Amino acid sequence: MRFEPVFPIALMIPVMIVVFFALSLNGIRRGSSLIRKTASVIISLLLVADTGFMLARPMVKNNEVEYTRPNLDVLFVVDNTISMWAKDCRAGTRMKEAEDTIDRIMETLKGSSFALITFGSESEIRMPLTQDAQSISDAVTTLRNPSKYVAKGSSLNAPYEDMKYMLEHMGKDEERQRIVFFISDGEITNGDKLMDFSPLKKMTDGGAVLGFGSEKGANMKDVDGYNIYDYDKNMDAVSRIDKDNLKSIADDLDIAFIHVEWPEDADIVTVAALEKARQVMEDRGGMDAWDDIYYRFIPLFIILLFAEALIYRE
Repeated sequence: MRFEPVFPIALMIPVMIVVFFALSLNGIRRGSSLIRKTASVIISLLLVADTGFMLARPMVKNNEVEYTRPNLDVLFVVDNTISMWAKDCRAGTRMKEAEDTIDRIMETLKGSSFALITFGSESEIRMPLTQDAQSISDAVTTLRNPSKYVAKGSSLNAPYEDMKYMLEHMGKDEERQRIVFFISDGEITNGDKLMDFSPLKKMTDGGAVLGFGSEKGANMKDVDGYNIYDYDKNMDAVSRIDKDNLKSIADDLDIAFIHVEWPEDADIVTVAALEKARQVMEDRGGMDAWDDIYYRFIPLFIILLFAEALIYRE
């Protein structure tokens, strides 16, 4: 048995003593006979002891509780180019829709380890493997629309080396599975030819390429709020999802391609990954393996109150 007091013991003991003497004094004054006075003092002592015991919050260990988590290492690869701020998604910008989708994936795969790569003209490992899903969510939320003055065009090839590095270091335990979510609108604007991602296939156990944006497309705004201008076409630039590029990456990695319109569109992949994953035991430090038992002493408290009332019943 262990105790997790509601109040500090150093404060609770003197308060209980004061309450006991107050109840006892009241009982002695009200008692018409020595027997009633004695009974009142005894009941007061039991009431205070019972209340103090409940406030001390007694707990017993539950040896039957088991904590598990999926043996999944999940890598998010997120496009951070200007086109991801085009507003042609349900949530507004493509990036906001991606944020909502990532949060839903992490909620479904709760207990997994997560890592984050972002890419524009260059790639960056933003977050190594962690079980702190909130840190991944915060890192995605803090992504900002890059300025047109520093952007050098979009290339889906940029994250390849970082993906290879992360996948090689993920799932070192042979029983852990490596899941990849490649998140982008699929546009390539710097003239690069899409490279072959198939060498990463053997290091990928599942996941999906998640496409954001519409075929109709939308304008893009720079950080100053003005539309990006296409000087070749003498009009505001329009960004459209490129499903062919995204499907090509999905085929190379042998994972699904999903055009995301709602965050739950990715559920079919996350639920399948969770069902396939082996659940492993997790040490939670013991606190959650203890059950409260204070409520077992409430009936005694009620009985003592009735007994106190009966003593002075004429």
